Amino acid sequence: MNDREKKSYLQRYKEAKEKGVPFFPDIIFKDVVVSLVVFLILVALAYFIGAPVEARANPNDTSYTPRPEWYFLFLFQLLKYFPGNLEVIGAMILPGLFILLLLALPFIDRSAKRHFRNRPFASLTALAVVAGIGVLTILAATAAPPPQEKVVVDQAAALYAANCANCHGPSIDIPPGTDLHKVIASGTHEGMPAWGGDLSTDEIDQLAGFILSPNGSALYVQYCETCHTQMVQAIGNPLELQRVFTEGANYPSHEGLDIPDWSQVLTSDGQNALLNFLAAPDGQRLFAINCAGCHGQGVAFSGTEEELRTLISQGGQHLSMPAWKGTLSEADLNTLAAYVVDPKSESGGAALFGQHCAACHGDKVPSAPDKESAVKIISSGGPHITMPVWGNILTPEQLDALVKYTYETSQGGGTGIGANLFAQNCSACHGQFGEGGPNPARAGDIIPPISTAEFLKTRDDATLRNIISQGQPSLGMPSFGDANGGPFSDEQLDAVVEYLRSWEANPPVEEPPTFATETPPPTPEGSAPTPEPIPSLTGGQLYAIACASCHGAKGEGGVGPALNTQDFQDKYDDQALFDTISNGHTATPMVAWGENLSAEQIQLLVQYLRVLGGATPAAPVASSVSFSGQVAPLLQTRCQVCHNQKTSFGGWDSTSYQAVTSTGKNGPVVIAGDITNSILAQRITGTQGAVMPPTGKLSDAEIQIILDWIAAGAPEN
Repeated sequence: MNDREKKSYLQRYKEAKEKGVPFFPDIIFKDVVVSLVVFLILVALAYFIGAPVEARANPNDTSYTPRPEWYFLFLFQLLKYFPGNLEVIGAMILPGLFILLLLALPFIDRSAKRHFRNRPFASLTALAVVAGIGVLTILAATAAPPPQEKVVVDQAAALYAANCANCHGPSIDIPPGTDLHKVIASGTHEGMPAWGGDLSTDEIDQLAGFILSPNGSALYVQYCETCHTQMVQAIGNPLELQRVFTEGANYPSHEGLDIPDWSQVLTSDGQNALLNFLAAPDGQRLFAINCAGCHGQGVAFSGTEEELRTLISQGGQHLSMPAWKGTLSEADLNTLAAYVVDPKSESGGAALFGQHCAACHGDKVPSAPDKESAVKIISSGGPHITMPVWGNILTPEQLDALVKYTYETSQGGGTGIGANLFAQNCSACHGQFGEGGPNPARAGDIIPPISTAEFLKTRDDATLRNIISQGQPSLGMPSFGDANGGPFSDEQLDAVVEYLRSWEANPPVEEPPTFATETPPPTPEGSAPTPEPIPSLTGGQLYAIACASCHGAKGEGGVGPALNTQDFQDKYDDQALFDTISNGHTATPMVAWGENLSAEQIQLLVQYLRVLGGATPAAPVASSVSFSGQVAPLLQTRCQVCHNQKTSFGGWDSTSYQAVTSTGKNGPVVIAGDITNSILAQRITGTQGAVMPPTGKLSDAEIQIILDWIAAGAPEN
């Protein structure tokens, strides 16, 4: 701009200014009005249309492609042209240079001309930038999301990292013959929680396989996980797994797939590692999968362990079958032979096989090359059952575990020792088969069955072990663990638990218990009539024995419906409750308790159900909480797994009154009469630190029992 143009510009500006309006308040007012209108439009758009919000972010959704808002899409697209280390150019350098250019523009372009035709360079540059932003925005909006690459994750390694690595480090040395599945599920060594309540059986299998064969886990991820997104480890059948390696692409499930020749891809050590991962060398589980169909729960063997190893590894014909000719008719022999050759073709053979053969063969139908051979074998009998050559099927580690377990059970170990210990020490109270009965230590008390399916399913091995080891003094049961002054060593405790657990597959007790009543002595002739028998148990005790396993300890529900809700209480009157308890529920597992309870006892149950629903108890209830009757059993079942004399986490021992009130890492966790500062109260209510116990918060009623006891001065009553 020269002096003449500048002078002309200033003159025109002066004339326009003289004709214009004041900036304040005229122009300011117009700006405020326009701003208000724009603001109201934005408010209306937000209210009536709203800003689009996507679903909550899910880090597990690998198919989601995050995108910026539309006005940043051009920059999002620009970054695609500067991959890797060049990304900084598209993200920072180019945008930064453009901003610097805008700041410098008033100093670069000092022309007085403003029409775009009089400023071709600036106009074309601006148009090019706007067009570029538009094109990049369109490309970004229409581009398909990039293909998602499958992220291979070693699930077993992730389980180990999440649950084991904090204490055990990157690996664990396991002694040969260890039942690792049991150790993980029950937490049978000091300080280790029982993972059976938090992990499924399949997940425990994965962990056991990973711990014993981490290389096998890596091989599984490399060669198998592409197709088997869910772990196939649960099949755990070494014979079937060996077929997978031997048959390769000819294995039925792999036909038509691109399956490698495993003998070329994997060394023998690699195959062993993968087999150990898929079927962990766990003797008991290997026996159950491969041997129990013929041998039942154990094998009677009088030789040495080395002789047993030779027998198992070499296999052979080792069982004699009776000659069925003369016992079965010719028609039955032919039907059975046809069934053995092809079970699908002869429907009538299944019944004959189940009647005459399944006792030894189980559900495994032997094979024969043709019907004539089958008729000859069945007719003549003799040594014919060929045990597989397990030395060619199992890995050395699996063979060691199977031999060790089989030999120990043949010598009376495991369940055999447990059965003897139970008979000598437990059957007097619990009955020969755990059926329960009158409690000799407490008059009028009934010991419920411990061999029912419901009892065993709801108690893991760690719980059973702790009950046996520490006893239940409030119920008259002494401590049996040597750590608590009892006669059982750790090995004997494990044997008893193993024996109890063996009942779960075929529970010896299915019927509900009967409940005795205290019958008064006979009335002398001519005297006043004697009142009706007085029930020996309270409604709460009857409920705990007969109902709590299905309906929950406080009526909160479980297998059966919740009984403490207002809907339930309003739906049934007392007579309906009485009739349901007495007659059972035919459409549900609930039995007819009228066959085992007296009318007075059922009436007590009805009254107690009303108490669960919030009604005032008919009989007065003592205001003080009993430590031995209420607090101690609660601590025993919910706290003593971690807080005992051996594993006193946080320095607290919950096994006795003295320990409960005096121990704690930073001083006693119970301060008599002071709920606010008692650490026990703080942890069970969650007012300080993580809520305890970690397996699940106590119910409100259980928390109130402990709080009331502390508030009452934590008495030893």
